[in-house]
Amino acid sequence: MNKYMIIRSDNKSISPPMSKHEAIIKLKEYNKKGISTYLVSKNEYLNISYSNK
Repeated sequence: MNKYMIIRSDNKSISPPMSKHEAIIKLKEYNKKGISTYLVSKNEYLNISYSNK
C-alpha cells in the first residue's frame, strides 16, 4: 500500500506517512483554512531526498 505525505506551504512542515484516504481528508481540512499543500508519495519523497544529497 502506498503511503502519502503532505507538505504545507505555510510552515514547510511534512506530515507523517498516511493512507491516501487520510491524506485527502487532511488536504480538505487545510484547504478550508486557506493553507496551500503538496501531496507526495512516500517513495517519491525518499527519491527526492536522496537525489539532493
